[in-house]
Amino acid sequence: MIKRIVIAMFVLCLILGSSALSFAQDEDMSGFEITQEMIDASPYLQSVLSRLDQVYDTSEFAKDPPYRIAFAAQGTSNAWSALMDAHAYWYVEHLGEDVVSELLYGDAQAQADIQVPLVEDLLAQEPDALILVPMGAAALSAPVERAMMQGVPVVLCASAVETDNFVTEVGTNLYSIGATLAEWLIDTVGADGNFLMMTGVPGVTTSVIMEEGAMAVFESQGIELLDNQPGFWSPAEGKKIMETWLAQHGDGIDGIWTGGAQMAQGIISAYEDAEMEIPPIAGGEMQSGFLRSAIEHGFEFYAWMYPNAMITICLDAAIQILQGEPIARFIDFVDTMPEARPFTDAEAEDYYRPRWSDDVHGPVTMPDEKLAELGFLVEEE
Repeated sequence: MIKRIVIAMFVLCLILGSSALSFAQDEDMSGFEITQEMIDASPYLQSVLSRLDQVYDTSEFAKDPPYRIAFAAQGTSNAWSALMDAHAYWYVEHLGEDVVSELLYGDAQAQADIQVPLVEDLLAQEPDALILVPMGAAALSAPVERAMMQGVPVVLCASAVETDNFVTEVGTNLYSIGATLAEWLIDTVGADGNFLMMTGVPGVTTSVIMEEGAMAVFESQGIELLDNQPGFWSPAEGKKIMETWLAQHGDGIDGIWTGGAQMAQGIISAYEDAEMEIPPIAGGEMQSGFLRSAIEHGFEFYAWMYPNAMITICLDAAIQILQGEPIARFIDFVDTMPEARPFTDAEAEDYYRPRWSDDVHGPVTMPDEKLAELGFLVEEE
């Protein structure tokens, strides 16, 4: 399939021609530079940067509504993905049957080997578009290319694949996030600190790319980590690993990098049980349980955001494509959700929502009535 892409080459050349790229945060945030060496070593960065100024001509996909949209999800493997699914169903209902007549759903259970045949099954149902939350960049590349060959436009949601043959990706620069968390930790503790790293699910692109960005920063500072273990985006697994680390290193731990608030909850719980002071944590989120504990204990943290509500942006993108409207090839959710920016412990109270259950990740776009119906609100005292 020949893709008709309009590219703003001048801006792109300025970006790739620079010796270093600065990804500055707000004034009170850490910033860092992505060097040309980092770009050369990262196919992910090369892909994201090359698509920043690309627009896809979607006229070939234009058709009248209502639409049947396939959603190949991460699945019900944890609370984050469960709330993403809830947002998807709520938003389709909100749009109405005259816009989306059917949402074809597939649960990958956070495993690429399950998701590959799952996508094939969804494509066999002849959807008008496919929204994919990739569980593996390499494994899902071929199914994405087959979808495009069948004339089914693909929207990547929250992660990436190792092919350029899709329409658009909704997410944020994961390399930048991972690196900025590491830079903040170094700035807060000092380059001579003893650091630990807890990543997400091994092999899942979101986790892999964040780790890649963080390690590039740690290595550039000559920092050797005490340990690096996957926490599987699980509070229970995070706690178990942290208990082992505390037994090994005790109060010799100066800072912890973690790729998700679920694991940060487990880390905090292990420290609570050990009755030890919690060191700075890079990797919290706007998650109710994490923020409640952070406010209670008063430790320093840097929070990023990866809102499961971005699925609504992914659905909007799919509809825009099916209406034949040109669309950006990389959509950063921060541009659509300005509140989804990083923040620190100084703003914890501003982001904490006492009525949300501990599992809720914000920002949330569905109304409180829907959250209550789904059991994500706690009873008011």
